[in-house]
Amino acid sequence: MIGGTDLVANGTMPQDADLVLWTMRNEWPNGLVQAGDSTEALPFPSIRFPIKGPVELIIYRDAAAFESWRLDGATPENQNTMMHLLVGPDSLTIVVDREDSPLASLAREMIELLTRDRLLSAG
Repeated sequence: MIGGTDLVANGTMPQDADLVLWTMRNEWPNGLVQAGDSTEALPFPSIRFPIKGPVELIIYRDAAAFESWRLDGATPENQNTMMHLLVGPDSLTIVVDREDSPLASLAREMIELLTRDRLLSAG
């Protein structure tokens, strides 16, 4: 079973979900995105921007990762193949497999960029 690591940015801006999705699209060009209340996942080209929050999205590396998560859930083989994004009214949370994973490093970079964007927008 895989544990989870929550990475949080306080506050939100309208473009937060878009920035995370564009970053992940560059990282995982064959990725799929699933709305939190759906059983289906769509390829990145099918996603309509801008994404209006609050929103819950699950981002999979590719169709095989989506199918594996759907059938088997959290397994060691599924590490580094899925990211859970929650954009609420007061914070953005990215959930990844484990704190020391490459996906967690990428998520931390996104959180830092979003935080820097907030500081620049406030100034």
